[in-house]
Amino acid sequence: MTKASSTNWEIAIDLPLGVVASQLARIEEQLRLLNLKAADLVKERDGGRRNGAISVRLENINRALDSIRTFMSDLETEIDATRLTSDAVFVTASGGKPRPERDD
Repeated sequence: MTKASSTNWEIAIDLPLGVVASQLARIEEQLRLLNLKAADLVKERDGGRRNGAISVRLENINRALDSIRTFMSDLETEIDATRLTSDAVFVTASGGKPRPERDD
């Protein structure tokens, strides 16, 4: 593979995926903090019913997560298909490190 196509791969796919991964990590941290706050508030409210606005927001977040899972699956499928034709792209892009197993 040429240096130009390696650079194109990095700019077009690898770097944006890194940005998205960082953003998702920050979102996860924010959700963890909200979860802690919610747990404290539920204790204070004796049962803690969710109001309608919160339920709608939680449903919207769940829809977005489902959509993200679908996009990730599609992206992995595309990358796997590309990997079959050119392993050199992935060694360059990932540094040759294997991905850890994930429990989703």
